[in-house]
Amino acid sequence: MSKHQIKKEHLTTNWAGGKTTELYIYPEDSHYKTGDFLFRISTASIEIEESVFTQLPEVERTLMVLEGQVKLIHKNHHTKVLKPLDSDQFLGEWETNSVGKCIDFNLMCKSGTKGKVKGYNYKENTEHSIKLDGKINFIFLYKGLIEFNDTRLTDSDLLIIKSESLMNKLKALEQSQIVVIYITEVNLE
Repeated sequence: MSKHQIKKEHLTTNWAGGKTTELYIYPEDSHYKTGDFLFRISTASIEIEESVFTQLPEVERTLMVLEGQVKLIHKNHHTKVLKPLDSDQFLGEWETNSVGKCIDFNLMCKSGTKGKVKGYNYKENTEHSIKLDGKINFIFLYKGLIEFNDTRLTDSDLLIIKSESLMNKLKALEQSQIVVIYITEVNLE
């Protein structure tokens, strides 16, 4: 298996408050509905003003807003307002409500898997160095056009880098919004 792979086709389904698109699930033969995954990367739209998040026991979640604004209310824990590229981490078993409409990015981790998410807005014709220090790393191009090393990504492409990759060049060929995902702990059997 190669160290770099671009995933362009994604599965989109409806949920009570909008749509969700699964970008990647690991292991690749696992399923979100059965809960047999170690981590899942997705985007979702929240199209109603107020919604209740599905409780997901034993799942650590990171949610980042890509467009819009949302207020997350975690009962008996904390409340956080998220604007584009702001993120919040919380446990899936928490009672979580949201207020506001947005498009968000989600990382769900289970069974000791750990990950982190960072979002960037890059101006057209700019170059950046990027260090990918996870066991598996991903670059999700939400909008724009970029070159990562010599690989070109367009809107909604997910680049999968299956190893640590420390010296990388990223060039934004257009105004681009990206999310970098680092899976720092996972059992890669």
